[in-house]
Amino acid sequence: MSVPDTLLPDFDRMVEALRLMGHPLRLSILRTLAKGEHAVGDIAEQTGQGLSLISQQLALLRKAGLVQTRREAKQVFYALAGHRVRAIAQSLNGLAGQGMAGEGAEPVAAMRRVSLKSDDGARVSAALFARVEPRG
Repeated sequence: MSVPDTLLPDFDRMVEALRLMGHPLRLSILRTLAKGEHAVGDIAEQTGQGLSLISQQLALLRKAGLVQTRREAKQVFYALAGHRVRAIAQSLNGLAGQGMAGEGAEPVAAMRRVSLKSDDGARVSAALFARVEPRG
């Protein structure tokens, strides 16, 4: 099934936004901003990352229109760029089994890679999935 040509520009922007949001550090930044406006230093402290790395990631999010800025003297404050970004970030966190404040339901499945030996002695990698029972 193909996407109509008239939807491609918006579709491309949406795909790029989702790609950016899917990065663990950028998603962590968005989770922090979902709690309210923060300065770069606050975001770095809450994520445990350096100012330079956080600034780079914020620049990508700003370019994509996912965050907005406000300058106060020399300090720059970041906030989510609207309710749609917040809703998407919440949905992604829900899929990951976490609420915006880091609390919530357990993940549907947890994956762990293990290294095993096959019958002929070769090492192979496999993914093990935990089964999570529904709450009841």
